[in-house]
Amino acid sequence: MTSGARSVLTAAAVLAALGLVTGCGGSDRKPDEKVAQRDGAAAEPLSASALERAALVKADLKGAGLKGYGIGKMTEREFNGGENAQPAKALQPGCRPLAALMGTGFDPAPRNSVYRSYAAASGRDAGVSGIIRLSSYGPGDAEKTVEDLRKAISACGGGFAATDGSGKRADVTKVTPLGAPAAGDEALAYSMVDGGKEKAVIAFTVVRTGPQLTVAFGVNLTNPTQPAVPKTVVERQVRKVEAANRS
Repeated sequence: MTSGARSVLTAAAVLAALGLVTGCGGSDRKPDEKVAQRDGAAAEPLSASALERAALVKADLKGAGLKGYGIGKMTEREFNGGENAQPAKALQPGCRPLAALMGTGFDPAPRNSVYRSYAAASGRDAGVSGIIRLSSYGPGDAEKTVEDLRKAISACGGGFAATDGSGKRADVTKVTPLGAPAAGDEALAYSMVDGGKEKAVIAFTVVRTGPQLTVAFGVNLTNPTQPAVPKTVVERQVRKVEAANRS
């Protein structure tokens, strides 16, 4: 199982213990020009402390069918899988952006990142769990990250060979575009099928809001073949990032 999948499952276990593209699944939102200038191009990369304030807390999930969800903080070390973890790598160059999103070897690298885990311990989404990474980027880097992902989704639908954070093989057998939320300046979504015996299916949603990225990925412990990243969770997170961009 890839290091990303293990991180998601670890986050789910922790929360449970607490009781708790055109052909690429893309969505290019064209916001009002004034909003774009305020929330997008004119925004500055957020500091780590500003990202922390922008990250979801449990109170943000009240209503909108999110009863039963929990939110937890994650450290960078927890997200990375430990201090000795290596970046996940795809053997095919064109698929490397997809592997990178599962691990820590991002290119381009974000300036700052903070992490949250989420899980539905009860309700209609019981078993849905995952991780959100909020990151701020230097000029043009957030846009490049989304562009590279779009290209990789298109090129790597049949899967790709990869290694995980421990250096072991962690191949992906399939990459499928998914419908992305109408959020931020642009967004995309897709799923990947892990090549291990568990055949875990992991869903991803990536939303760019100016120079900030909201990256969410998750699994469905109740129905492993039907992963989900709740759109309402993502949309609420993006709104907090938009507010931070305006401040």
